[in-house]
Amino acid sequence: IIVVQNADFFAAGKLSGGGNMVAMHLAKAVGGNMLLGFLAAVAFATILAVVSGLALAGASAISHDIYARVIKKGTATEAAEIRVSKIATICLGFVAIGLGILFEKMNIAFMVGLAFGVAAAANFPVLILSMYWKGLTTRGALWGGYGGLVSAVLFVVFSKSVWVDVIGNKAALFPYTQPALFAMPLAFLLAYVFSKTDSSVRAGKEIEAFDDQYVRAQTGYGASGAAKH
Repeated sequence: IIVVQNADFFAAGKLSGGGNMVAMHLAKAVGGNMLLGFLAAVAFATILAVVSGLALAGASAISHDIYARVIKKGTATEAAEIRVSKIATICLGFVAIGLGILFEKMNIAFMVGLAFGVAAAANFPVLILSMYWKGLTTRGALWGGYGGLVSAVLFVVFSKSVWVDVIGNKAALFPYTQPALFAMPLAFLLAYVFSKTDSSVRAGKEIEAFDDQYVRAQTGYGASGAAKH
């Protein structure tokens, strides 16, 4: 109400800076330039911390998990991992800048919800099934995780928020804004189907090992000792 009643925060009938500036306008209206400067500093520090943390996490995953473990099968040197990590950090930075320009007018809170929706569709089905369903296999987990991730991202792209507001098409291909309601059941279904149809020797061993893993996860029995890596 304080912001809406102040005409200085509006231009041509719209809030100056868009919906993401509501907190800043409220700070200036309540505490003047002092509170506005303090809140701006907090927002800058928070954004810097989040962006740097995500960049480091992404670069670490690419260099250590994908490059060293998947591509090089554990034979990559430390120098090579560091080099890949630096390249990945730069590439992720450019991708983030490009996406930031495309989604400049989008509400931050709404985009955070979309990110959680994608994460829920990609991670939650595999996590919950691995903890409580004996029949989950590696193939089912991979199909469930990748299926949830790809479907959630596609649902977001085809929704009105991106397909119409960002890309500029006339009508959305997906009528809803949140992907998790549809992508998560699809991930569960893919994990179930590809686990049930997996008759490999590896799948049999994974199913047999579930009971030991379940007891250890629920009670902690056997997890106190050191593990050889």
